[in-house]
Amino acid sequence: MAADTLGDRVAIVTGASQGIGRATALELANVGAHVVAVSRRRAAVDEVAAAVRALGRRALAVACDVGEAEQVARAVRS
Repeated sequence: MAADTLGDRVAIVTGASQGIGRATALELANVGAHVVAVSRRRAAVDEVAAAVRALGRRALAVACDVGEAEQVARAVRS
């Protein structure tokens, strides 16, 4: 995909601290998305958010257990 294919859309990526989630977050940033990186451990996604910012996109690191509805709602509001 070409850069800016997603044209400033915001992507929420769960499990973004490692593996497929991390790769997805970075690839979405590469194609123009701003990224909300979500993981149960905030420290784990701080690094991913920094990597997204280094690609010139906005990023937010959010601690969230996706099994908890209120935490998911809070992450989306963020």
